[in-house]
Amino acid sequence: MNGQRWKAAVPDIDLRRHGAALTLGLSGWLVLGLTALPGVQGLRPAAVFAFVLIAPGAALVRLLPLRDPLERVVLAVALSASLATLLAEAAAIGHFWHPTAMLAALAAACSAAAVVELRRGVRT
Repeated sequence: MNGQRWKAAVPDIDLRRHGAALTLGLSGWLVLGLTALPGVQGLRPAAVFAFVLIAPGAALVRLLPLRDPLERVVLAVALSASLATLLAEAAAIGHFWHPTAMLAALAAACSAAAVVELRRGVRT
C-alpha cells in the first residue's frame, strides 16, 4: 500500500522527452554550486556567462508555441539578456548588489519554467 501511494505522489518522468527541461531546471543550481568550489577559477566565469546568456531565456522560450529553431534561439538569448539586465538594474536601484543572489534568482526562474513545462507536458 505504501508503494502505491509513493507512485501516485511522484509522476513518471520520461527522460528522453523531458531531458531538456530537467537540464535547464538544474543548470543554474549546478553553476551556482560551481561558484562555491575553490579550485575552478578558470571555469567559473565561462560557466556563469554561458548560463546567464542562454539558460533563463531557453527555459522560458520552451513554454511558447514557436516552431522555427532560429526564432527560438534568438528569442532565448534576447530574453536571457533582458532578464539579467532587469535583475541587475533592480539590484542596483535597491542597493542589493549580491551576484550570488542574482544568480540564484536566475536559477530559480529556470527551475520554475522547467516545473511549469513538466507539469504541462509542453514539448521535447
